[in-house]
Amino acid sequence: MKDLGTLATFRAVQLSLKRGARVIWDNANWEITGPTAILGSNGTGKSSTLAMLAGQLSPDAGDLVVRANGEPIEAESWMTRISLASPWLDLPSHLTLEETLRFHGTFRREREGGLGWGALIQSSGLSVGNEVPLRLWSSGQRQRLALALALGTESSAVLLDEPASNLDAEGTAWFQRVLAEVCPLCTVVVATNDEKKEAPKGASLLRI
Repeated sequence: MKDLGTLATFRAVQLSLKRGARVIWDNANWEITGPTAILGSNGTGKSSTLAMLAGQLSPDAGDLVVRANGEPIEAESWMTRISLASPWLDLPSHLTLEETLRFHGTFRREREGGLGWGALIQSSGLSVGNEVPLRLWSSGQRQRLALALALGTESSAVLLDEPASNLDAEGTAWFQRVLAEVCPLCTVVVATNDEKKEAPKGASLLRI
């Protein structure tokens, strides 16, 4: 079985990325090799850059090379090696918590021990009825679940887009604790406007 926990690296080579008429990257060269915060004002392309790292968008020019343990990760394998939590990535709203975990587990493998999905959901303070579908959850409850799934999945990289959105102070503190535990296990990349609240400690900065 492949080691899905090996840290990933992302290398942009003469990379260009546009969204409509807006230029996000123009012939750019950069590398992500550890915990990283993508910084920029609203509308500059942080979410688009994260989507590109996740394989959801392709560069308009140049290359984005993803490696784990020195070996390239092919594009068709990105979604089995990378975990993502983002406001634009919706969970299946008709499913209950148990159904969501079962569905997610069909495609991905959870971490062991206290960083598994169940343990993270419990430590997050998330409490909902067994028969309540996600569409009836609050935004904060859905965010806790999305983060638990992303952080608790065996992967080479975890990508998070404004992860403290919709979290109260208790939820933010929980996220920060878990983030510190996950960072040594994989490459964590956070797109954020609030470096102090959401970025990994000691993160490298990629500014747009």
